[in-house]
Amino acid sequence: NIDKSIIRINNLIDIANNLSNLGYDIDDFINYFDDILELGENIKYSSKEVNSNAVKIMNIHKSKGLEFSLCYFTGMHNKFTIKEITSKFITSNKYGIIIPYIKDNELNNTILKDLYTNEYYKEEISEKIRLFYVALTRAREKMIIVTSINQEKTKYNHQVPLEERIKYRSFLDILNSLDIVKKYITDKSANYTEKYKKIIIKNINKEKSNINITNKEINLEYKEIENKHYSKENNKLITKDIINKMEYGTKIHEIFEYADFKNPKNECVIRFLKHINNNYINIYHEYEFIYEENNQIYNGIIDLLIEYNNHIDIIDFKLKNINDQEYTKQLNGYKNYINKITNKNVIIYLYSVLDDSLMEVTNEK
Repeated sequence: NIDKSIIRINNLIDIANNLSNLGYDIDDFINYFDDILELGENIKYSSKEVNSNAVKIMNIHKSKGLEFSLCYFTGMHNKFTIKEITSKFITSNKYGIIIPYIKDNELNNTILKDLYTNEYYKEEISEKIRLFYVALTRAREKMIIVTSINQEKTKYNHQVPLEERIKYRSFLDILNSLDIVKKYITDKSANYTEKYKKIIIKNINKEKSNINITNKEINLEYKEIENKHYSKENNKLITKDIINKMEYGTKIHEIFEYADFKNPKNECVIRFLKHINNNYINIYHEYEFIYEENNQIYNGIIDLLIEYNNHIDIIDFKLKNINDQEYTKQLNGYKNYINKITNKNVIIYLYSVLDDSLMEVTNEK
C-alpha cells in the first residue's frame, strides 16, 4: 500500500524535525529508535482512508496537519470558552502571590489582580487567534465562511490594535473588525414570505409532470499539482547554537511584524525606517500569498511590502547575512508574483538588521 507507506515515512520525517527542533543530532536520533526497540514500544500514527466522495466534518483541533481543496466554516458566532477568574488568591510567575486587601470589612482586588487579568485575557485571545489561523489555513483552494458580517463594525484594513483584539469573544468578532472582508461578502440570505411558502406547497402538491430526464456523463480532467515554496530550505539536523540564532531571528521578525511604523518605539525599527520613503499608500507586514502556475502551486510570505503610487518595494529581513544566492532567487519569486497582480514596477531589497544595511537586489543570479 503505497499511500500508507508514504504516511509512515512522513511520520518519521516529522519525528526527525521535532527532535531536531529540540536540539537532537543524528546520533540522538538513532539512540531514540534504539530505546523504542529496547522498550518494545510502538510509534503510533494516524492513517485516515481517503475517500474523494466523502465530506469530512471536524473541529479545528482535529483538522491540524490536514488540507482540503474546499473548506466550509460555520459557528463563527459561538462565544469563546474562556474561564472566568473568580479565585481571590492567585499565584503568578510574573506577579507572584496575588491576594486581596481588606477595606470596610470587604475584600478588594489590588492592581496586581487587574494586571494579571489583563495578561490572562490577552494570552487567551492570542491563542484563539492562532487557532483561527490554523482553521483558515486548512483550505488549499477555497474557503467559504457561513456567517453574518456586521459591515458597520469593520474598520481596520491593517493590524488590529491590541486594545481592540483583547475584546474579541468569538471568531465573528475577528471578522467584524477587518475591513478587508467586505469585498469577499456574498449575500445568500433568503427571507421567505408566507405567500411564497404557500406557492411552494401548492407546486409540490401538483400532479407529477412528464419530464424527460437525460443522463449525461461528465468527464473531468485530473492533473497532478506540485507544491513549491520560495523560502530557503534546510534539510539538515541543526545544532543548539543554530537553534538559538533562529529563535533570535524569529524574535526580530516579530518586532518588525507588530511594529507601528507611524509611532516606532523599538530601536531596530527606528534605524530601519531611516532607509525608506514614508510617502507610501499601503504597507503590509508578513504578506502571505499562494497561486498556481503550470500545474504547480507556489506560496510564500513577504516580510514587508510597501506600496507607492508608481512602484512597490519588497523588503526581506535577515539577521545579518544578505549575500546568499538563495535569498536572491527567493525575492525574485516574490517580485514576479507581485508584478503580475499589480502591474507596478517592483523593487526588491534585503535588510541586515545587525549591520543596519539595506541592499537592493538587482537581478537573479
